[in-house]
Amino acid sequence: MTPRQWAVATETYNRRLEKKNRAIGLETVKKNPQALLRKLGEIEVAMMNRVAKNDFKSRSGSETFWRRHCHIIELVKAEPGKKNSGYNHRRSFCADGAKQVSKNEPPPPWPQPPGIFSEGKRFHPRAFLETIKQIYEQVFLRPSGESPALEQEAFAMMLLDRSTTLEEGTVLFKLYQELEIDESTPDALLTVHNGIKHLRVEYLQEHWDL
Repeated sequence: MTPRQWAVATETYNRRLEKKNRAIGLETVKKNPQALLRKLGEIEVAMMNRVAKNDFKSRSGSETFWRRHCHIIELVKAEPGKKNSGYNHRRSFCADGAKQVSKNEPPPPWPQPPGIFSEGKRFHPRAFLETIKQIYEQVFLRPSGESPALEQEAFAMMLLDRSTTLEEGTVLFKLYQELEIDESTPDALLTVHNGIKHLRVEYLQEHWDL
């Protein structure tokens, strides 16, 4: 399922849960699609590890639960040490190319729009700036009334969390220190603020007062 399909499915689930709980006088804690997808990713890794190690024992010593659930989905065992195996793909970054774990700062909210991050180690400013323009136009200039996609929500969270507006109106986006910057990025778009490298966001400087 795509992130958008997860959002729709979660919304449907929340409506049904709310209706059921209302009938018996209970309050409803709505499920968050991002939280569900993150948990799914954790379960996927656990299942793949169990299949690879042929380890299906639960804490009780029974193998029934994990054997049944691990073989519901189609998994291919990796050959030990084989670099190009489909199972041995890198787990340090998500499908959106963003880093999953960082020792120095929180990773980007998941999922990010395509093209902004790659391989968990590169940031692409041109794609980032183009995404800002696209989302701004969709939300403010040509609003459709639809709920924003998960990618748009995650992108907006990252943008607001890492953006700074200087007194003269300049909008800066704090770059992730562990990520490489696309070499095609013009030097004029990069600057240092408070000892940290930032990206100039000229489009927001013209259209949005953060």
